Amino acid sequence: MINRWKQEFKRRFLDWLCAQIDERNGSQIDAAVRQHLEREKQNRIARYRQAGLIHESAQLSPEAAIENKCGRRAGVAIGAHSYLRGRLLTYGHGGNIEIGDWCYIGVRTEIWSMNSIKIGNRVLISHDVNIHDGNAHSIDAAERHEHFKHILERGHPREERLVPGLKSAPIVIEDDAWISFGVTILKGVTVGKGSVIAAGSIVTKDVPPGVLYQCKVVPIIRPLEGVKSMSELNFAIPEAVFRE
Repeated sequence: MINRWKQEFKRRFLDWLCAQIDERNGSQIDAAVRQHLEREKQNRIARYRQAGLIHESAQLSPEAAIENKCGRRAGVAIGAHSYLRGRLLTYGHGGNIEIGDWCYIGVRTEIWSMNSIKIGNRVLISHDVNIHDGNAHSIDAAERHEHFKHILERGHPREERLVPGLKSAPIVIEDDAWISFGVTILKGVTVGKGSVIAAGSIVTKDVPPGVLYQCKVVPIIRPLEGVKSMSELNFAIPEAVFRE
């Protein structure tokens, strides 16, 4: 397990240095180091291409990561001219991520699958988006702890019977959708063709084609003078808010 952590730290550190090279054109980094890091970058991209079915015209930035833990190369597929800056992950016991042509996946975006996530063509997914087709852990504390121990000691479980309490359902994002920054899309959701999901939204139900989906966030503002303790910050939301 410690060796895996060391390898992950090295990968992330090299990715960061590669990003600095890209931003500064290498002007402040020794040429030999720059060449070494460029080789590491190309080797990493080559490994990612072996980890999934990546079209030759697709691009993977220094920030991109593919963790295809299910072990099936077909578990991750990226179409022509798509550009990945985020992280794709399948679980050890299953998962499938399919990204169509001319798609963009933003930096720090996480797409995790234990079931199926299908993204159509010309879909733009901004930064800091989370798309998860499962609940990751059981709500039962004992099952959750055993799952966590298994990951630390033996890696991600590769059989569904070893991860009791998990629930999943496919996610579909249809052609020409735009997912703005900070969005969360949860299991069992379909986002219709051409729809736009506004920044910061949480999507738990199907979104029809050709609409703007926006979660309404209602601020509650109180004078600080009336707050006597920190516990009062957990006040209940007035029912009037929900009637607006």
